[in-house]
Amino acid sequence: MNRIPERQAMRRIFFILLLFAGFLNVQAQTNNSPYSIIGIGDMEDSYFDRTNGLANTGIAYRQGRSLICANPASYSGLDNQYFIGDIGIRAKYVQYTGNAVDPSNNTSTDITFRRFAIGTKIFKHLGTSMGLMPLTSENFEFHAPQAILGTINETANAYYQGYGGINRVYWTNSYEFFHHVSIGVNSSYLFGSISQKTILQNPSVSTAYVSTNKGTYYTGLYFDYGIQFFGSLGKSMDFTLGATFAPKTMLNAQQTIVILGIDSSTLKSETLNESLYSLPTSYGIGAALTLKKKYTLLADYKVQQWADLNYGGYNYALQNSSRASIGFEISNKKNIYNQMVEFSYLHVGLYYNNTYMNVFGRQIEDRGITMGFGINAKRSPLAYAVTFQYGVRGTTVDNLLRENYFNVSFLFSYRDFWFTKGKKFN
Repeated sequence: MNRIPERQAMRRIFFILLLFAGFLNVQAQTNNSPYSIIGIGDMEDSYFDRTNGLANTGIAYRQGRSLICANPASYSGLDNQYFIGDIGIRAKYVQYTGNAVDPSNNTSTDITFRRFAIGTKIFKHLGTSMGLMPLTSENFEFHAPQAILGTINETANAYYQGYGGINRVYWTNSYEFFHHVSIGVNSSYLFGSISQKTILQNPSVSTAYVSTNKGTYYTGLYFDYGIQFFGSLGKSMDFTLGATFAPKTMLNAQQTIVILGIDSSTLKSETLNESLYSLPTSYGIGAALTLKKKYTLLADYKVQQWADLNYGGYNYALQNSSRASIGFEISNKKNIYNQMVEFSYLHVGLYYNNTYMNVFGRQIEDRGITMGFGINAKRSPLAYAVTFQYGVRGTTVDNLLRENYFNVSFLFSYRDFWFTKGKKFN
């Protein structure tokens, strides 16, 4: 009796349990992101997959043995009868500069789980993937003076704190037509809570005047779509053109507000059930050129129409965001038994992002560089990748804050053949 499929199934089950163990045990530490006070927090523009070292450039990227999240149409490019599982982790270091920053306390660090995903080719032309990853995150804590209404030039010390975020559980499917076109749809369930606290204090004795605690739990269904056109230009050049689209989506929200007085008595408490926020219409385009199956140049451009939401507050507003990025890959492949087998790869990327945040009339910019490498184990179904990212977000002009950040991302992958009854074939 052939036991190979049973051993493969046990390995897959063990790996999935290992991924969930990583999800439960890797927790945030001390990272502080002051700009996340705006809107529903920082929008996550990293996919924590193979494109990390390419500055997350991947709308036109197709890969046979990697799960690429940038375009739902990419999954039809997976190798037949192949199972893949991924876990992504990020370590982050941030240094803050600006007039309001205390030089003795101007850094933060954390390490967090960022992505869990599995995927396979169900049929010859149909690829599918399921996973969990963050959509937004909020984490800030700072002190600032606040004017007291009804007084002349009188202020109170204000303490602000916020944490939480919105996550997405997704199921993606893509289908290939005519060996040159692929379409895909990504169906996501969004969920998560954001908690914010504001405490006003007497500047002389640090006694709390009043504190406001606001907690909001968000849910919603979110769909985004993608298409890829691909083919060859001669014998040694391949190309791919890609596009993505997501319609405006309303989020359901349950918000609880509790206001406490100086003696901790409840001055006001209410719960609201309404649609407080929307995700904007977004779209992106991308292109990729591959030479001799080893050298790939990629470029992406993405836009999100935040200004249509008409959302803003005191000295800030949301406006349309745009992100441009390029990436270059060198893949170390060898022809073994008439098949191109990859042993390792190197990545480099650049990105420039006009974020959706406008503060004091100035749009917050984010730009940086990425470098990474990956290794596919020869004697096991495991693969490993490490990406280094350096970036700068914000500015010190107009008394704003600049964040200089350095990230190290780790991607661990399990790859094995699926439903082959012990026989490995493509």
